[in-house]
Amino acid sequence: MDETYLVEIRLGRTKWRIREIIFTIERVFDIGSFIEKHPHVTLFGPMILNQGITIPQLLHAIGTVASSFDPVPFTINGWEKREGMSGSVIAFRVCPSEDLKKLTASIAGALSPLVQSTNAWDPVPDSKWFHVTVANRLDFHRASSVFSALMTHNQGEGVLVTPPGFIRRILSRLYHAITKRVRYEIRQITLDEAGLRITVMQGDSILAEYDLLEKRWILADHSHNNEAWQKNLALYRQKAGFELLDPRLSDPADIFLISDLHFGHANIIRYCSRPFFFPDVGEMDHVLIKNWNYTISPANRVYYLGDLQYGSDDASAGYCRNKLRGKINFVQGNHDVPEPGAASLVLLEHGGFRFCLVHDPSDAPEGFDGWVIHGHHHNNNLIMYPFINFEFRRINVSAEVLGYIPVNLEHICSLIRGRLSCADTTPILLNYSYCWE
Repeated sequence: MDETYLVEIRLGRTKWRIREIIFTIERVFDIGSFIEKHPHVTLFGPMILNQGITIPQLLHAIGTVASSFDPVPFTINGWEKREGMSGSVIAFRVCPSEDLKKLTASIAGALSPLVQSTNAWDPVPDSKWFHVTVANRLDFHRASSVFSALMTHNQGEGVLVTPPGFIRRILSRLYHAITKRVRYEIRQITLDEAGLRITVMQGDSILAEYDLLEKRWILADHSHNNEAWQKNLALYRQKAGFELLDPRLSDPADIFLISDLHFGHANIIRYCSRPFFFPDVGEMDHVLIKNWNYTISPANRVYYLGDLQYGSDDASAGYCRNKLRGKINFVQGNHDVPEPGAASLVLLEHGGFRFCLVHDPSDAPEGFDGWVIHGHHHNNNLIMYPFINFEFRRINVSAEVLGYIPVNLEHICSLIRGRLSCADTTPILLNYSYCWE
């Protein structure tokens, strides 16, 4: 039996997207033997148990600490390279919340008397490097080359990297219709995530997981493809405020905006790291409709900025559309079926500001000097298209950026006034908090 243990947080809703990026890096740079196959954030370890300490004692110590914590939020943001114990490490940078820092320090305090850790950061949790490993055990020069290519970006735009020659030759033989210089896009990402479970690894296998929502140990079936994980996601949505449980009162004069609900699009759950169970698109559609109707009254004006659905299921799209309350003004999105009455853009004045409402911000009128409210970019490039970009006067109301709840236009105006009054142009990434109440 393997006597090495590790305490970690497995990625949940961001896992698919992070793994896709890691596997692309593997193909591009031919570093398959160095790639991390199971992306995670390490909390403590690797470690071995002190003589006389049993597995139940280990789990009891972790569970006692974990029971006082809710799911812990953190942000995955860009790249980092450091020298590890066995060579160079390339990783996604993790910006921890205060709760994640406290959880890590508390676990370190509880486990230090019970185990011997081989992780240099465990004795000093306040200095811990939070990260999600892409590749490790690389030699310095190879790591520097890969990292330099990843960092060659322009304000969050994608990096196009040409694979090594022999890979290019193989691909060109397989795909005669493709140009001889096959290139992959690797984009720097900014994503919010939350640890819903604390995972204890024994060697390469999961020993147990502590569920931070249900406050219990899970000793078998740790899959993210079962009913227990679907229940976890539902509880998380409700606690995080992504799924409303009660209607909110709105003033009939309130104006709301949202974009890119993508009803019926199962893959959007993975592409945009939505907190829903893949591929249960019915559950996602139900929650999105409920959030809309718990926010908007029949008297409210709503501007919907495109991509209501995805695919050709007109019956499903019509069903969802007919369920939505409010006086809805539709702006055409690139995935919408053209229909009479849908505008390409709307010019609007509110709260002393001029707004252009459009699906794709690149379609705003040239020279427009007001604020562009748009969708289209989802949460795929939050560096350039955050909730509010004060430098370029852009406001992203894609569903993921709003926490899946329509946003009040007066709320947007209030945020702009507040920032302009103190000349603060720091972008607001998302219209919801990383922290729990």
